[in-house]
Order: sequence, then structure tokens, then C-alpha cells
Amino acid sequence: MGLSLVAATAIVGIAVLVSIELIVGTTIPTLTDFHDSYDDMKDRSIEKVQTDITITNVAWSDPNMVITVNNTGTETINTSYCNILFDGSSKTFTCSVFNIYPEKTALFNVQERANPGDIIKIITPNGVSDYYTV
Repeated sequence: MGLSLVAATAIVGIAVLVSIELIVGTTIPTLTDFHDSYDDMKDRSIEKVQTDITITNVAWSDPNMVITVNNTGTETINTSYCNILFDGSSKTFTCSVFNIYPEKTALFNVQERANPGDIIKIITPNGVSDYYTV
């Protein structure tokens, strides 16, 4: 009876150690990933608060439309990730600059013209937008 008790204790002890190793091995990376995700979310939130744009002018240049946008925030805006919508429909555009730096202006050249009464919406990469009614 003494040897079987020692063997059973050894088996249970090894099983507990293996279980702890599995739990710790999966929990620590999960907590690290959670922490990294939280940091990324915090950085995106700060960027969103510091981003602001203003549509200052809309002009027609046959057959295109030129939209003047001023970066009134403190974040640099990458124009290749912006979106332009006319009444909810996405439009193709080119921009005069690749990045709009704070307090600078860019010209967005849209290959279509908006109709009178259409709402133009420009959306930055982090979701900040501005509206203009034609």
C-alpha cells in the first residue's frame, strides 16, 4: 500500500504540473496580446481626437470637380486612404499631395460632378469626416 500511494501522488503531481504549464503557457500570451491591442486602441483613439478636416471650397473644372480640404487637426492625413462620397456613393479621385500635413490644404480632383443638392462627404483613414452641400 505504501508504494501505490507514492506512485499515485507522483502521477497526480505530474498531472498538476503539466496542467499549470498549459494554463500559464496559453494565458500569458493572451494577456500580452490583450495589452498590445489595448495600446493600439488607445493610439487610434488619440489620433482620431487629434484629426480634423474642413472642406473649404468646391469648384467645377469641366468635366471634373475640385474639392479643397484643409487639415485643421494635428495629425498628418494620408490621402490615399481617404474616401469621397456623393450622397453615399463612393467616387474615384486623385489628390494634389500624398499627405496633408497639419494646417495645410489639398485639392481632391473627382472624376465626376455632384448634382445640386448632393451632400459631399470626405472621410479620413481614421473615420473623421466633413460634409459639404452642393
